[in-house]
Amino acid sequence: MHIPLTSVAALAQFNIDSEGREHVRDLLLNVQDWQEWIDQVEIHGLSGFSNKHVTELHLPVPEALNAPLKALKMRHVAAAKARHKALQEIDAVFKRENLPYVALKGAALAPHLYGDAYLRPMRDMDLLVPRADLNRSGELLREIGYSMPDAQPSRFMRDMHQLPNATKTIDGFICSVELHHDGISREVPGHLYYPSNAAHMQTIEWDGLTFSALDDVRMLHQVARHLEGLHPSATLKLINVMDVIGLALKVLEAGRFDQLRSEFPHVINTLRCLHLLTPLPPQLLAELAPMPIKIVAGVGQIMGSLRNALNVKRPMSERLTLLFRPSDWWLHLYYGVDPDRSLFMVKWVRHPLRVANWLSRRIFSALLGG
Repeated sequence: MHIPLTSVAALAQFNIDSEGREHVRDLLLNVQDWQEWIDQVEIHGLSGFSNKHVTELHLPVPEALNAPLKALKMRHVAAAKARHKALQEIDAVFKRENLPYVALKGAALAPHLYGDAYLRPMRDMDLLVPRADLNRSGELLREIGYSMPDAQPSRFMRDMHQLPNATKTIDGFICSVELHHDGISREVPGHLYYPSNAAHMQTIEWDGLTFSALDDVRMLHQVARHLEGLHPSATLKLINVMDVIGLALKVLEAGRFDQLRSEFPHVINTLRCLHLLTPLPPQLLAELAPMPIKIVAGVGQIMGSLRNALNVKRPMSERLTLLFRPSDWWLHLYYGVDPDRSLFMVKWVRHPLRVANWLSRRIFSALLGG
């Protein structure tokens, strides 16, 4: 498991009952390095939940840690307000120009799933726009003060599913916006373009701001695809795990789980893989039973970016291992193979072919990119 502190993973829950409280309490009592603990809390996007659970459940953390936890909360509260202001400004100019968009991932999840937006920190705000409106949308961001490069920072990114990152400082925080024409990255199978069917969207309200997002089933499909893919930091962030589990509960409570199972079966497999990382809520366990019983190697260990794997500073043997032998758990996750099934075909056929596809696309981009 690539998450070094189980006491941090145990806090990645929307609510903790009395039994769970005792479990978390026991884990915290055994923490040896509190600096590492709080560093991991922030890396995994759990500063808000850690402060919330520690305060409400009176969990045992050193008194000296209370101030840093509160400071992190205040910082994320202020950052969420800055992002709200940023989205409010973008929404106004897009509506003025009749340019449609839907908010993806954190921008939609913060108010829709988490309620208190500070509980769902995000590196970027992701907006999905019709391909035909992509360049005009970028121009509008520049007009309202965003800095955005004219081209991707690398020729290998020529066929990216988004424009270069746009940034603007608002109330002391650098607000980053990514305009997508495809909600699925090029490393993951499939595409998700701006919905042509209004039934595939919903309206979300965030402190007086009303905007469009994907409906819960498609939103779950998109965040699951994000979690299943390659991760630049080579770390599976626990807040992204909470995204998937929380939305799955919403879909189940709305009576749409059969629709999810029919349209996006990969999400079912992702939930079964996540159960090996952190126990799922009882409602989901009942829906997905029987759960996997096979011991899977490398639970929580994901495949990092190709840039990371191809780093020339690494020995060739290490590069080959990173490319062709990621953890069994990630192979089950990415290729949609149930954790109780064999990975033989994945390891010896599907994954080598996928790596060849990734590398050939980058060679093609290098030859044609500017």
